Amino acid sequence: MLDKPPHILSPTIHLQRAGGYFELEMFAEADRELRALPDTDPWVKKKKAFQVAIRQQLEDWVNMQIIANELRLLYPEEEDWWIADAYATRRSKSVENVRTILLDGLALHYESATIRYNLACYACVMGHPGECIDFLKEAVRREQKFEQMALEDEDLVEVREALQSLGWGSNMA
Repeated sequence: MLDKPPHILSPTIHLQRAGGYFELEMFAEADRELRALPDTDPWVKKKKAFQVAIRQQLEDWVNMQIIANELRLLYPEEEDWWIADAYATRRSKSVENVRTILLDGLALHYESATIRYNLACYACVMGHPGECIDFLKEAVRREQKFEQMALEDEDLVEVREALQSLGWGSNMA
């Protein structure tokens, strides 16, 4: 397989082709199309975001973490990259490293329910149920959808009974 497509076309065409290959689960071909994109804005961000998605589908956590970390450092104002970096870090390194990433992200995205929810999940996995419930309460206060998610999330099995005793899920049909 070639490093880049045999014919370099406009970046838009290569991005569209990468999307098509991705939909067909032809990840190597999608990657090849992405390598034809310039390493300048706005293309570098689109390329790396696509590469994160490909690595996630392949469960290539080490390389996903490297790219997600680059995106987090390049675009710290976007909370998605903090979440993606944490997700891949949990799978490629350790759950302990995730806490630091997400707490740093929370300092920039203080109102983020998603970062708080993820901190809750990792706190539970690390055996800190009180901290987990505190983060969950704050996440749900910001976005109600996290209440039902918490009752179904496998990372939160250890606190499920405590959440139900708080009345979570009682108004769900």
